[in-house]
Amino acid sequence: MTTTNKLGLYLHIPFCVRKCSYCDFLSFGCTDNKILTEYAYALMEEIKIRAVDWKNKEVDSIYIGGGTPSLLSEWDIGRIIDCIRENFTVTEDAEITIEVNPATVDDEKLVRYLRKGINRLSIGVQSFENHVLDVLGRIHNKNDAFYCLQRAQKAGFQNINIDIMFGIPEQTMKMWKDTVRQAIFLRPTHISLYSLQVEEGTEMYKKIYEDGVFEPTAEEIDREMYHTALRMMKTAGYDHYEISNSALPGYQSRHNMKYWSYDEYLGLGLGASSFAGGVRFKNCDSMYDYVQAIKNEVAPVDAGSVEKYTQNEEMGIYVFTGLRKSEGIDLINFNKVFDKGFFEVYDRTIVDKYRGKLILEGNRLYLSEKGMDISNTIMAEFI
Repeated sequence: MTTTNKLGLYLHIPFCVRKCSYCDFLSFGCTDNKILTEYAYALMEEIKIRAVDWKNKEVDSIYIGGGTPSLLSEWDIGRIIDCIRENFTVTEDAEITIEVNPATVDDEKLVRYLRKGINRLSIGVQSFENHVLDVLGRIHNKNDAFYCLQRAQKAGFQNINIDIMFGIPEQTMKMWKDTVRQAIFLRPTHISLYSLQVEEGTEMYKKIYEDGVFEPTAEEIDREMYHTALRMMKTAGYDHYEISNSALPGYQSRHNMKYWSYDEYLGLGLGASSFAGGVRFKNCDSMYDYVQAIKNEVAPVDAGSVEKYTQNEEMGIYVFTGLRKSEGIDLINFNKVFDKGFFEVYDRTIVDKYRGKLILEGNRLYLSEKGMDISNTIMAEFI
C-alpha cells in the first residue's frame, strides 16, 4: 500500500535522431515530423483514457523522458502538457521535467516549455570531452552542451539537471575530472552521474566484447571515478542524496524520489512502466499494438506484464529501492506501510555482516559510501 494521494506521471517519447552506442532503452531513430506528431496525438488519447481511473489522485510530478523528447516540436509538447492539465488534477507546485538533447533544443523551444509550465530541464550532456562523446555515439559536441545549459538559464529555467557518465572506454581520469569541473562551473541545480552499463545487444557491447575495438573500464577505475566526483561535488555544495544523484539544497528530483520512496507513478506512452493501485504493469512495446489499443479506446497495457506481488516481494522492493537514497529507509515508515516491524521480517545479522557498509542509526537504515560500491550485493539480501 502507498501512504499518499499523490501520483507521478511518466511520459515516454521513444524517438531519437539516432540511437547511442550504449543505449538499450526502448527507442529508435526517427526524424519524420509527421510520425512524431502522430505519436504525440496517440499519447494524448492515452492520457484521456487513463485519466478516467485516476481522477482521485493529485499529480505532483510529470516527467517527459525518452528517447529524446526535445525531438518533438514545442507545439506538440505544449499540447501534451495542456492535455494532462485538462484530464488530470495537477497541483499548482507540480514538478514538470522534460529531457533534452543539446543538439535538438533551441531558444524557441525553451521559451515555449516555460510558458507551458515545464519548470525543470534535464540535459543529456554525458561528457564535456568530444572524443568521449564520439565513443558514446552522441549527436552533440561539448560546445552544444555548454551553450544549451547557458541558454536554458538565460531563458529562465531555475531548476536544471545535467547527466554525466563515467567508466567509458578511452575516458581517462583527467577527462572525467574535467567533465565534473565543467559541470560544477556551470552550476546546474542537479547533477546525475552514471557508470556506463554495457548491455548485450548494444553497439557498445559489440565493440568491446566481440570486435575488441575498446577495452572495458576496470572496476577499480570505475569506483575511483565515482568517489572522486562525489568529493568534488560535495566540496562545491552538492548534496549526494541518492546513489546516482546530487543536488543543491532544495533541488532533489521529486519525480525520481517517487521511484525510491514507494510512491505511485503512472507510465504513459510506448513501453512505459507503472506502479499504481498496488499493481506493477507496463505498456506494450509494439508501436502497432500501442496504436491499435488507442484506436479501440482501451489502455495499451501489456497484459502479460501485470504483476501483483506478494507482501514479502513488495517489502523487498521497498528496501531495495529505498537503500538507493543516502538517507536510506525509515523503519517506522516500513512498519506503517506493511504493518510489520522491519526486524520481524529481516535478520538483524545482515547489518553485522556488512558492518561499516550498511548502517543502522536509530530508526534509519542506510548505505555508507563504501556500501554503495556493493549496493546490489547488499540489496539482494532483502529480496
